[in-house]
Amino acid sequence: MNFKFTDNSIYIVPNSLKLKLLDILSKDNKIYNITFISLEELEKHYFFDIKEEALLYLLDKTNENIDVLRLMLGNLYKIDITKEYRESKLNNLKSLYYDLKNNNYLIFDKGYIDYLLTKNIFILGYSMIEAYQRDMLDSINTNYLDISGNLSIDTVYKYHSMKDEVIGTALKIRELNSKGVSYNKIFLAGVDNSYNYLLKTIFKMFDIPLYFKSTSKLTSLISVKEYLKDKDISHIKDINLKAKIMKINDDLTYAKNSKYYDILLKDRLEKASIDSVELVESVKVLNEALDIPYLVSDDEYLFVLGFNQNHLPKIYKDEEYLSDNLKNKCNLNTSTIKNKLSKDNLVKVLGTIKNLTISYKLTSLTGEYAKSSLLNELNLKEVDSLNYNYNYSRDFNNYRVSSVLDNYYKYHEKDKDFDFLTTNIDTSKYTSFDHKFKGINRKDTPYNLSYSSIDDLAKCPFKYYLKYILKLDSFEENFSTKIGNIFHSVLKDSYNDNFSFDVALNIALKDNPLEKDEAVLFRRLESELEKIVNYNKEVEKRSFLTEFYGEKRLEIPLGNHATLKGFIDKILFKEFHDKTYYAVFDYKTGSATLNLDYLDEGLYLQLPLYIYLINKSNLFNNPTFVGFFYQYLLQNYKDKEEQLKNLKLVGYTTDDKVILSYLDEDYETNSFVKGLSVKKDGELSSRSKVLSDSEVEDIMNSINKALDKSLNIIDNNLFDIAPKVINNKNISCEFCPFKEVCFVSPSDYVYLDKKEGEENA
Repeated sequence: MNFKFTDNSIYIVPNSLKLKLLDILSKDNKIYNITFISLEELEKHYFFDIKEEALLYLLDKTNENIDVLRLMLGNLYKIDITKEYRESKLNNLKSLYYDLKNNNYLIFDKGYIDYLLTKNIFILGYSMIEAYQRDMLDSINTNYLDISGNLSIDTVYKYHSMKDEVIGTALKIRELNSKGVSYNKIFLAGVDNSYNYLLKTIFKMFDIPLYFKSTSKLTSLISVKEYLKDKDISHIKDINLKAKIMKINDDLTYAKNSKYYDILLKDRLEKASIDSVELVESVKVLNEALDIPYLVSDDEYLFVLGFNQNHLPKIYKDEEYLSDNLKNKCNLNTSTIKNKLSKDNLVKVLGTIKNLTISYKLTSLTGEYAKSSLLNELNLKEVDSLNYNYNYSRDFNNYRVSSVLDNYYKYHEKDKDFDFLTTNIDTSKYTSFDHKFKGINRKDTPYNLSYSSIDDLAKCPFKYYLKYILKLDSFEENFSTKIGNIFHSVLKDSYNDNFSFDVALNIALKDNPLEKDEAVLFRRLESELEKIVNYNKEVEKRSFLTEFYGEKRLEIPLGNHATLKGFIDKILFKEFHDKTYYAVFDYKTGSATLNLDYLDEGLYLQLPLYIYLINKSNLFNNPTFVGFFYQYLLQNYKDKEEQLKNLKLVGYTTDDKVILSYLDEDYETNSFVKGLSVKKDGELSSRSKVLSDSEVEDIMNSINKALDKSLNIIDNNLFDIAPKVINNKNISCEFCPFKEVCFVSPSDYVYLDKKEGEENA
């Protein structure tokens, strides 16, 4: 990159390009009067900056979610405050601007424009300049520096899998290094999280040092989670981390006495990342190199992986805070325009890289891929071969031998390198591995059982061992779990006196903060949740069971070391004539299986286990079963009629019609239990899912058997690899997070036959 600087200038560049230019500037003998600034920083000086205290002001005034407020603040530059809009969202932004201005939450740098006019202004590295930004830049006589260069390659590498793509890249990097190229001169781009495991594993085999800049939030650390609970800084042992948190605390001094302090603190901690230690010499991931020109010098090398359709060029969708329709009203770049700019910019940026390698994959463990259509437009020839070199890594050679032998013995496929590998590398240990569980010595320690842990144990004892004994399964909160938490919270609160949907929703959102994109998506679900609340209130007017428990925790002892626990979303009940009639409900935002065939095996226990806990605990006086149900909250529907039908309860009721009427007095004509109906003679139809007292007792006995079996397995450490197969379907391995660990084989399967005369519910 031959870059000539101009004295008395301001260069508007992204921060990553600023570092590159400073490096070039440090090698220039001439001394320049130069300032570097980002486009975002320029906007704050040119238009206005927003005080941090504004966020607290808006939280207190609007009671809105903090992520939504940040989205609104981030869009204030994009509207014309002198214009009248028909659209409420745009007018709300305009009103927000004047509200903040009138209350002195905006900072105006009045002399800055005059200062800019005394400078030579240059901009480089921004491909998505908006019209309002261009007006700003033109008003200060900005010079737009062009990206120049032609694509330096005529080939693209095609790989049949992501693993092959990473191996091929590693081989090329080792070849460069063997020729004297430092790892510090080599970069990767186009790499998302799906590549992380393979890159770390395969590069380690090849002894290639690899550096990922950390993107983990501070709140992912256990010590920070503990700190958030009680604000005791002694939880933080790392000196640098402690200093970072104390700095954030100092910045939030203005909010110390506010009820929103915890929200602001968590928000700041989530936006701070963990500092990762950069290796002295390493290959680095530099994804910005595909957006910003000149980050890769002529003596450096860039490997672009994953040049697949819908990945490169980057795709923009109409899912931002301001929709494409609203962007048209504001003369902003729509997703269509952004996609064109993204494509054009990628071609230009690639043309600035002298030493470039591009590759794409056809498959990964999670799916199939098509090559990017841009590759056809670039007229690059495809190289469809992976040439192995066995001179770089003994670990890789052993791995390669095992893969070749796997294919040979399992599928009778003979690799082109089979003879060479089996002749030159020892293969005697290939068939010596035995994956069977060998047992452990474990002290008797107290443990808890729940329907989910019993279900895991029943599906495969080895899964239980990994998940609950070794604790290898880490819970990762995602958008789906947040939705579930929010829905459950509001539905529980809906039974409170003086319930307000808006208040309950805001409380749930504060307890389950959403990311910016999640907050936008959740807006579409708010009305769904309100309809569910209203539906439940309406149909439950027909029920005699007017008492309520929400998110009720129950537990009973099992022997000397175990405790059985349950967490029940909803119980409706009523005490009447020395009996307590009750029905159990579980809300589902996802899927669930209701099947009574395999209770004694420990499978599908959730609802039956809840009535077991109620009957065995001291919760009620003389508990009498009325029903247990799932309510599915988020199912697709064509119209309102189908939506209401989807909200009907799915489960079993008592076959006693008098007791059944306690649940739904209109069950004979229009029951809110799916499938429950009455024949002309007044009897329950054969398709109604009902249970007699003796059948309820059978369920209790089946659960006793399942619990005895579970206790025996755990107490005697019988954690065999034993996935269950029902009707030729493996119900244990399909979504198991440990299936890459156990090396299960068909000989491990345990086949459960469907029992005669029973049906899945």
